[in-house]
Amino acid sequence: MTGLIDVGGGMKCAYSAGLYDYLMDNGIYFDYYLGVSAGSMNLLSYMAGEKGRNIAMYRESAKGDEYLSISNLVHTGAYMHYEKVGEDYFGAEGKNAFNYGKFFTSEKQFVVSATDAADGKTCYFTRRDMWDRTSLIQIICASCCIPVVSKPIEIDSNLYFDGGLAEPIPFRKAFDDGCDKIVVVLSAPIEQRKDKIPGTAILGNTLLREYPRISEVVEDRPAIYNYQMRCLKEYESEGKALIFSPEEIQGAFTLVKNEDVVNKLYENGQRDAKKNLAAIRKMLAK
Repeated sequence: MTGLIDVGGGMKCAYSAGLYDYLMDNGIYFDYYLGVSAGSMNLLSYMAGEKGRNIAMYRESAKGDEYLSISNLVHTGAYMHYEKVGEDYFGAEGKNAFNYGKFFTSEKQFVVSATDAADGKTCYFTRRDMWDRTSLIQIICASCCIPVVSKPIEIDSNLYFDGGLAEPIPFRKAFDDGCDKIVVVLSAPIEQRKDKIPGTAILGNTLLREYPRISEVVEDRPAIYNYQMRCLKEYESEGKALIFSPEEIQGAFTLVKNEDVVNKLYENGQRDAKKNLAAIRKMLAK
């Protein structure tokens, strides 16, 4: 079984949007999908065969203040207006209504990660937890919920933050679930190391005092990411993994609002998919 893991990265995921649109054009799909943060939104559209949906969302988010803004943070407690994104792009009658029928009738495995706000551990949601549109979007929003700029999302009386905190690159989960080969899509250059930001502990303790374990995992995340990247590269050298990453991120960051940057990342994703099409087909061959 071949799995696809998208580690997310906010607006930088315009790169994977381009990648998936090209793969859809060539009829390429996987057996297993694992989404982290914004990567879960991208995979949802990919699984449903909804070409162009992801890049439309990123372009729209980059242009105005409707989805990403300080105003949203002030009025809703979250920089990203999750309800508005859900209504417009995953609602039954939004500006870009989603094909739920195709998603829910698919037999492909779909897993989404989120971080428990109380204990800082990764929680994996599967199709058993996604029993209707509301529960599915709630899980996606939880996976995308960035600490400090967003309030945690509540699911079944538990609070959750972004899925990429404690487990930035969850390749072990994919292998544990039965994958023998994986494709991993990053939103940063493959050689880029994550460095601890000075003052993170002090800032985290101040802004996340209600969630001390989240403050700890935020501080530890760079070291975890770097370790997991070393492991992932070893799997790639053994032929068990294929890594996609942008050569450069065009000055993008997680919450960037620049349509030119978004378009360049999208084009780079399409280019990389075209360049590696044969390698992906070989990996998917039974």
